[in-house]
Amino acid sequence: MKRLLVLFFLQYFWSSNVHAENKTIVFVSILPQQYIVSQIGTDLVDVRVMVGPGQSPATYEPTPQQMVALSKADVYFRIGVPFESAWLDKIKLNNKNLIIVECCDLISDLKAESNSHDTDYDPHVWTSPKNVIKIAELIKNYLIKVDEKNTDSYITMEKEFKEKLLVLDKNIKDKIKNLKDRILIVAHPSWGHFSNEYGFTQVSMEREGKEIQARSLVRLIKMAKLNNIKAIFTQPQFNDRAAKVIANELNAEIIVLDPLALNYIENMNIVTDSIVKGLARE
Repeated sequence: MKRLLVLFFLQYFWSSNVHAENKTIVFVSILPQQYIVSQIGTDLVDVRVMVGPGQSPATYEPTPQQMVALSKADVYFRIGVPFESAWLDKIKLNNKNLIIVECCDLISDLKAESNSHDTDYDPHVWTSPKNVIKIAELIKNYLIKVDEKNTDSYITMEKEFKEKLLVLDKNIKDKIKNLKDRILIVAHPSWGHFSNEYGFTQVSMEREGKEIQARSLVRLIKMAKLNNIKAIFTQPQFNDRAAKVIANELNAEIIVLDPLALNYIENMNIVTDSIVKGLARE
């Protein structure tokens, strides 16, 4: 029996490696990127993500297994999340042939300032579907550079994915069109690009990675009461202690929004529905 199990696992390991060798090996930082690359690359790419479910890109450190796997990767698509600054130079040392692509080069509004009270760098560019359209085109172009023989497939799949994103953008606009209240009080400033795109004002309890101080908390509660805020939006990867204090003062609902969920289109629809539910609450 043990011999059969050993043979089974050896066969599985061998077949998995052969399968991977026939694909372009792509690494990405976060789950939404994995979804984007998979939509364009389909079964032609082996796409692997660094920051898994429930983990924070702000504090993440790659595992030894990931560092070994990265030594065989063809492309790394970076997105501007904090851990990349600390680790990508080390990753490059282990794989001098690795192509590292900055996905945000075509997106100029990295601070998401116009409708946000937060003027710090905002890496969450993917919360705007229009930004994802630009990112998808960039990914398509680099997959073609690495795997030219499958150019037609990448072009076709990127075009189909763009159509899905345009539908998503329209759906979001339709869902929010009757909203009068447009203030998003959030525990972590992840929704600046979404706010810019769809006419919201993001107010974050966190600034520069630091929790809100008592004086600022009092001011925020006063502002929220004046604006009849009925929902506070948190994120599963971060502490929600301050959110609970504010929600208790306001008798407001706490609603979890996850910008790092894998299925990007499904998740953005869920996010929009949750925002509408929270802001329309009587």
